[in-house]
Amino acid sequence: MVIDSLKSVGLTEFQVELGQVDFFRGLVEEAGMDRETEDRLRELIESKNHFGVAELIGEQNISDRLKAAFLKLPELFGSTEILGEARALTDNQRALAAIDRLENVYGILEIYGLSSYVTFDLGMLSKYQYYTGIIFKGYTYGTGDYIVNGGRYDKLLVQFGKDAPAVASPSAWTIF
Repeated sequence: MVIDSLKSVGLTEFQVELGQVDFFRGLVEEAGMDRETEDRLRELIESKNHFGVAELIGEQNISDRLKAAFLKLPELFGSTEILGEARALTDNQRALAAIDRLENVYGILEIYGLSSYVTFDLGMLSKYQYYTGIIFKGYTYGTGDYIVNGGRYDKLLVQFGKDAPAVASPSAWTIF
């Protein structure tokens, strides 16, 4: 829907980055991090602050394998190859299910001839806690920032009296 929307407004050169918050959440859950540490780590990873991540992770009492996974997160962006790299970092079922989901979505996009518009960023972690699955940002030349973003949120509507999954709609996107 995002790709079709961007094409319909006349854009031909753009990329949509896909992330999956459950990859990060699975690792955080396994690490047993408190909310404050998780929030700090999320911000450091999102801003690609490798040194900050290294410092914070160095303070944690977690396995070397888990430390390596967190340290790699700011670098896990690019083509489908990064999904394989991410898979090799963990045996956490929640994190692996997140990778499976991204691979499935990519397969569908290939069928529709849209995969050339897609890259992945497992270090894309929204500051908004309501996202529960795939998140995305769209970029084009000359803007300096994303032109569209959103994602899956399954529990946000409960706060308003309706327990239903949802995804950001085109009317909710910011397009410059």
